[in-house]
This record gives sequence, C-alpha cells and structure tokens, in this order.
Amino acid sequence: MKTKEEIQKLREEIIDVSLSLLESGLIVRTWGNISAKIDDKHYLITPSGIRYEDLKPDMLPLVSIEDGSYEGEYKPSSEFMVHTAIYKTRNDAEFIVHTHQVYATCVGALGKKRLKAEHKEKKIIFPVADYALPGTKALADNVKSAAAKNSETRSIIMANHGAVCFGHNAEEAVKEAIKLEKAAKKYIFNICKTDASNEILEGFSSKLEEGKIVYLRNDTPERVKLIHQTIYAKRPDVHCIFHNKSEAVMTISRRVNHMRPLLDDFAQIIGTSVRIPTAEGAPLVVKKKINTVFAYNDGAYCLGDTEEDAKSAAIVLDKGCIAHLAVTRFGEGRFISLKDCFKMNRNYRKNYSVLAKSVK
Repeated sequence: MKTKEEIQKLREEIIDVSLSLLESGLIVRTWGNISAKIDDKHYLITPSGIRYEDLKPDMLPLVSIEDGSYEGEYKPSSEFMVHTAIYKTRNDAEFIVHTHQVYATCVGALGKKRLKAEHKEKKIIFPVADYALPGTKALADNVKSAAAKNSETRSIIMANHGAVCFGHNAEEAVKEAIKLEKAAKKYIFNICKTDASNEILEGFSSKLEEGKIVYLRNDTPERVKLIHQTIYAKRPDVHCIFHNKSEAVMTISRRVNHMRPLLDDFAQIIGTSVRIPTAEGAPLVVKKKINTVFAYNDGAYCLGDTEEDAKSAAIVLDKGCIAHLAVTRFGEGRFISLKDCFKMNRNYRKNYSVLAKSVK
C-alpha cells in the first residue's frame, strides 16, 4: 500500500496527465478518463462529468477492484468497469488512460478485429474490442477479453468508441496512446485514403443575447444570417451556433445526403440521424434533438445551449465526418444500431450533460 504522500502525489499526477492529454487533443472536454492503481485492491480514477480544468486532487474517488464500491464525494467515471477489468486482467497495468482520440476511434468504426502496424521497425497489433454500449458490463467484458488475448500490447481500441492504453506508470500509458494514434492516423490516411486533417475551422458563428442574434463576425453574409435566423426560430432550446467549415465537414456537406452514427459520442451529442441537403438552395433540415444543420457545400452549423456546447458539437462532428469518409473509402464499416443510438442520446441528454453543467 502506498503512503499518504505517495497517494497524494498520484492524485496530482492524474490531473497533470489529464491536462496534458487535453492540451494535446487526445481528450476533449470531460470525455475520456484516467486512473492509477494504489494497490492490488484499489485505484484512483477521474470523476464523472467534471471538466479536467476544474479537477482538484481530493475530487478523485477511490474505487475497489473487488466490488466496484468507491470512497469520495464524487462518482467515478462511467467507464470505471473498463478500468477494473484491465486491472484484474493485466499485471502490467498500473496507470490507464481512456481517450476518444480521433484516428484510433475512426479505425474502431471500420469493423476490423485488429490494427496491424509497425513501430520502430517492429510489427505490432492493436486489438479491437467488440462493440457494446458505453458504461456497461458488456463493454468491460469485451475489453477484458481483448486484454487477456493480446498480452503483447498495452493499447486496445474499443469499437465505435475510443481507446484504452496502459502501462506501469503515467509516462508509459501516455506513450502508448500516442503510439496508437500515430499508427491509426497512418492507416486512415494510407489505407482508407482519407487524409482530411482533424481540426475545426470556424466560419460564421452566432449567439443569442437577450433574445437577439449576435453575429460573431461583422462580415457575416445575409444568406448565412438567414440560416441562423431559421435555426433559432425552429430550435428555441439553442442559444449558440458554431459554423464548422473543417475539411472533413465541407466534404460531407457536398457529397453525402445522410449520416448515421459510426461513433458513440456522435450519437450522444449530434443525434441519431443527420440529413444533408444535396443541392444549392435546398431547404435546411432542422430537427429537434439533432445538434447540427448542414448547408449544401457550406459545412455545418453546430448547435448548443452555450458556446462551449456548440463548439463541442463541432469537434464531435468533425471526427464523425472523418470516420464516415474513412468507412466509405475503405468500403466497409460498422454503424451503431438505431436502438443503441436512441439509448445513448437519451441518457446523455438526461444525465451526463446535466451533470457537466451542474458542476461548472
């Protein structure tokens, strides 16, 4: 058992690592989670629904590996069962990072069982754990099976979800996540012929202030203002619009007429099904609970209650568009069932997003 001083240092290290991963883009907002083993029976983990920038060392709950019970004021991350499964299965796991890193997540949507790559002139295989709804025992069991069958790797892709990487310490775990992302990006670029960069590009955004639309750029065209006005009129729950003109989003806006979720966070935050106009001047498709509106050859307008919510939708949409392009060009992929999409979207709106706002 570690001393109180060592445990406190580990709490601080978890927060330092989370902020580092946030800065590097491997995690975004409150998505993903990080844990560290205390002894054979306990580990610390980031709490559910709290932004990494707001974390304090004493906010990290202590979780029992044996029965999942926890000590502390805040609930452990919803994916604590995945962490528990790895700690139970792998002796070389003492620090775990679960990310929604872009390219590894996109590989997880291709329907593959594994990602074969090379690292420092050595062949390496990253297994893909079978799909299951996030936060469930089924997902933890699938990750556990992949970890047990692939003792040569410390990185596991979770189908349609993200990745979980581990090591004896924080440095090893983070290196694993970076190594996996490099391999996945190479695969998406070279094999899937999808070289769209992962970055959002802001066009003409707006927000509501005292019931009036405030355009964030003085040069916002009248045609774009009309789009904003239409969205606000049809979606009274929306108070901010982020106009996303990233490379992947622009490509989708002129080549695709329908997007079904390939990724869990797309189903949760964007919605269960997105329709896209297929010609110049075609009517906008503005639907309740669908947090993006595409305009033909003009990217997408991402919706939120706050500026942060709208930007988060833009980030998730960009990754979802990269995944859609990769699957289309790869010729094979695994879409999430409509039933599962509805479950995740409902759960996110009723629980997770509410929790995230309550602790700001």
